[in-house]
Amino acid sequence: MSFKARANLHNIRVSGEAASADEAAARVFPDTLAKIIEEGGYCAHQVFNVDEIGLFWKRMPSRTYIAKAEKSMPGFKAAKDKITLLLSSNAEGDFKLKPLLVSWLENPRVFKGYSKAFPPVIWKSNPQAWVNKNIFEDWFNHYLCQVSGAIASTTIFHLKHC
Repeated sequence: MSFKARANLHNIRVSGEAASADEAAARVFPDTLAKIIEEGGYCAHQVFNVDEIGLFWKRMPSRTYIAKAEKSMPGFKAAKDKITLLLSSNAEGDFKLKPLLVSWLENPRVFKGYSKAFPPVIWKSNPQAWVNKNIFEDWFNHYLCQVSGAIASTTIFHLKHC
């Protein structure tokens, strides 16, 4: 007899929040973007994709074991310790912008004795670890410093989750 059977355990999926999406707009978007790029005469060098990714580094797994008598896990609350990354690259793939990392900690203990310029990212802090308007503007101004004139003045940014 297995441990699960002896301990009267079964495996359940811990469900989180499901985000809804506008499926009709998502189907039309690739054609719309291609039309904008073609009409504007943009090359792959000038089209950038920007995506925001939240990383819950203390998050529990999506599945867990509970007693068979229990049907769900009432009161389960996932850890909220999070950092946010903002990543960007052009469509050509030859130009990657320096990543933006947003943490809830302004001065993490792990970087004690090091400059904030030490990690290979742009480090910002926010109590919720979100990319807000001011943080995005700082990142965008950093982008303008990284690129040369013609590309900076005629660039398309495809922002996802921002």
